[in-house]
Amino acid sequence: MYDIEKMFFDGRIIFPIVNTKGEVCGASGRRDITKPRQAKYINRGNGFVGNILTEEKTVIMTEGNVTVLLAQLQGYDNVLVFAGSYMSDEDIAFFKEKDKNVILFFDQDMAGKKAANKLAERFKNIGVKVFVFEIDTAIDMIDYIMQGNSVENVLKIAK
Repeated sequence: MYDIEKMFFDGRIIFPIVNTKGEVCGASGRRDITKPRQAKYINRGNGFVGNILTEEKTVIMTEGNVTVLLAQLQGYDNVLVFAGSYMSDEDIAFFKEKDKNVILFFDQDMAGKKAANKLAERFKNIGVKVFVFEIDTAIDMIDYIMQGNSVENVLKIAK
């Protein structure tokens, strides 16, 4: 199911992908860091990695599945990754229906900034309050946290 067995034997860390109802609808496999020639992620299904049904008003969306785990270790369940090829209008509407604010903390390289801004426009077009997190250095959220920052810092800066 979802190629989990193959991902497991390739040495990947496997994360469940859930839909907006919190139901498992796929799997995301993150490569072993000692195997750089493999694709970093293999996703089977479209949806979210993380707790999509959090009670938090503000949700941080990022690009790395491991970042979700790191945030959870800090006591924050409000960090999500979209896993799949395209976030549907229905997925975006979920955030409007749940009255969520969204912080997009994507990789700080050109591609990450472009993707964040494009997605931010889609959120804004349906009335979701969205903030694109940008810093001067080309790092991702996990690097930001590993440098001694916290998820709380991200929330404070976005206010």
